[in-house]
Formats: sequence, C-alpha cells, structure tokens
Amino acid sequence: MQRSPIGRLVPIQGTDEYLREYSYFAYLPDPLPTDISLSNEAWNDVAEATGALSALGQACNPLPNPGLLITPALAREAVDTSALEGTYGALADVLEARLPQARPASPEVIEIRAYERMAYQAFAWVREGRPITIGMLENLQGILATQSRNPPRDPGRVREHQVLIGPRGCTVYDARYVPPPPDDRLRAGLDQWLGWIHEDLPLPAPLRCALAHYQFEALHPFGDGNGRVGRLLVVLQLLLHGVLREPAITISPWLLKRRELYQAHLLAVSQTGDWNPWVSFFCHALREQAQTLITGAGSLMKWLEGVRAALNERHWSGVIVKVAADLIDWPIVTASFIADHYDVSAPTAKSVIDRLVEIGVLTEMTGRTYGRRFAARDVMALVEYL
Repeated sequence: MQRSPIGRLVPIQGTDEYLREYSYFAYLPDPLPTDISLSNEAWNDVAEATGALSALGQACNPLPNPGLLITPALAREAVDTSALEGTYGALADVLEARLPQARPASPEVIEIRAYERMAYQAFAWVREGRPITIGMLENLQGILATQSRNPPRDPGRVREHQVLIGPRGCTVYDARYVPPPPDDRLRAGLDQWLGWIHEDLPLPAPLRCALAHYQFEALHPFGDGNGRVGRLLVVLQLLLHGVLREPAITISPWLLKRRELYQAHLLAVSQTGDWNPWVSFFCHALREQAQTLITGAGSLMKWLEGVRAALNERHWSGVIVKVAADLIDWPIVTASFIADHYDVSAPTAKSVIDRLVEIGVLTEMTGRTYGRRFAARDVMALVEYL
C-alpha cells in the first residue's frame, strides 16, 4: 500500500497489548470521491443491484406485516454477521433465546442477540429521520461491547488505541492490515465519511453503499465490532436514501460463504485504488440477496396461507389464528409464553399448541413432558434459506 492512489502510509510507534514495542506504518485512506470512473461491467453490476433492490421494495409493499420478512431475515443476519467475526451460534438457539423464560443462553448466543438489539435500535433511529452521527455509532458499538466475550478497551466510543487486522496475537509486522492511528486523523476521517454519506451525490445507492462500506472498514473506528456495525450501516444507508422503506435486505449470509474473498477485495482496494472488483463483488451480494429475500417473502406468505386454510377448514378461530400468524416472528414457543404474550389462560395456551401440533404446524423439540418447547420447523427451514 506504499503507493496506494487512494491513501497513504503514516508512521506509528508504541507498545501493543502484549507489551511488544513497535515502530511501523498504518494506512490512512483519503476522503471518498464524489465522482468515480468505473468499467462498463461494474456499472452494469450497479444497475442490476439497483433494480433488485427496487424489486425487493415492491415485494415488501403488499405484505400485511413487514415483519413477515424483516424479523426472520434479521435473525439470519445476526447469526451470519457474527460468524464473519468468529462468533458462532445455531439459529434455533438464537430464536429460542428470544423467549422470556428461555434457559441461560451461551456466551455466543448472548453476543448474537446483542446484534439484534443494536439493529432494531438503529432502524428506529433512522426511521425517526435522525442523521447517522458519531454518537449514534458509538452507542451501537457499545451495545455490542457490553455483551462481548472479549470486551474492547474502549467500549462505546471511537477507539483510543492502535488496532491490527490479522490472526489473534499477531505483531504489527505480521498484520494483514494496520488501520489509521487513534488520533485526530482517525476522527477527521470519520467526520469526512459521515459528511459523505449524507451529501446529495449523483451516485446510485448500491455504489454509495459499496464505497462507504470500504471506507468504514478501512478506518476501523472501534476496538471491536467494526464489521458488524459496518454491514448494518449498509441497510441504514438504503433506508436513509429512501431506496427501501423497510430494513428487509441482508448481506452477511452471502458474504459468509465468501469470507476470504470479501476480506481480500476490501484489502485490494487499499492496495491498488481500483474500485471495480470490489464494487462488482458488493453489488453481486446486494442483487443476489435481494432476489433470495423476494423468494423468501413469497415462501413465507405461501406457508401462512396454507396454515390459515387448515385453520379455516377446521373452523378454528380466535387466538390460534394470531399465534399461527406470529410464528414467523416467534417460530419457537412455549405454553407459558403463549399464555403471557396473548393474555390467555394456561389451558387455552395448551389447547392452541395441541391443535397446531395436530395439523403439523408445530413440533415438540425437547422430548420431555415438562418445560416443553415447540417449533414451527417449516418457518425455521425457510429462515435458514434467507
């Protein structure tokens, strides 16, 4: 990166967390461009991603409840964006942990659930018409940091120490990438980035998201959680610019399958200044995930219509109809959860579950006669596909 046309190396020195002294260089990216020259192939990829996002927005419009797609997609996003950072949890465990009476979750699931809380808070912030700010980003990162298995040194604020990208415990000399030093230049770079994402620029939204995501990861403003916050910011930008009315897009499931290529593309931008490969790669992620989520929305609607038809055929009405519809939000339930959530008696809650088991909508998970949990396995299978 010594001759990078979009950044420069700056000298750094100090002592790392293992008390090893170093004297080396960090990479400081230039401000993002307001105009950009791309290959025809990259522009085509931008156009296809733009069209796919438009189609996803249209697919969400007729849904009676936008959560029909958003809630399950976010669950999958939470699992996979965390996996990209080395935190692994089963989707079923994450969904089960949502229950108020859930057993103590593993540290991994607790960390993944923190991502979900962070995301919902961020969505609410943008929906209220509030701009993305450093304080807002610090607050989001703080939510992650409080539940992290390895809390950063400066949770909930822009980092005040040098960080490295590479194998855990590596020296600065062995790092794959050394982000900017934690001084005024990092803060200035973050200020410039924020100004750029809010500026009215004649650039298509997928292109803006690709450039902004690279810059955020290059700056690496926090001691931990940069990847998860950075990927969430893609969704926030699409909401901010009015491309989507609902936070229905996810990209981490696609990126997780291509983890090494994802990391290599980000690094290559800093090394070469060539935006084309990264922009095309990123736009493929947006396009293919939008198409997957459109299919997923259709599948969930078809499932729900089938369940409603089965209930109507048996002339079952009342709370069972509400519980069945909400299984997309809560695909794992217990009798006590239904009793509390829908304000019904314990016998009524048990009857609802028994009937849904009878028609194959719910399946008992534990094999026990007490503390039983029931899952809408068809919904969970569809969420795994998203």
